[in-house]
Amino acid sequence: MIVPLLAIDKRGHRVGYGKGYYDKLLSQCKPTCMKVGVTLFEPIEEIEDVNEMDVPLDYCLTPASYIKF
Repeated sequence: MIVPLLAIDKRGHRVGYGKGYYDKLLSQCKPTCMKVGVTLFEPIEEIEDVNEMDVPLDYCLTPASYIKF
């Protein structure tokens, strides 16, 4: 599944557009579903307000890199 995002940290946690749509959808996916984020920015060190409903991504694509978490 390809997921747009605003920011991602080095553990694969994302900040999206604020409605929780993708977290709800990702939580219903099979464990084998590959979750790939797409962003214009490189990962930040840590997103501090991660909660139990947030689903981390497996990979992220940026203009400069391909990251596996």
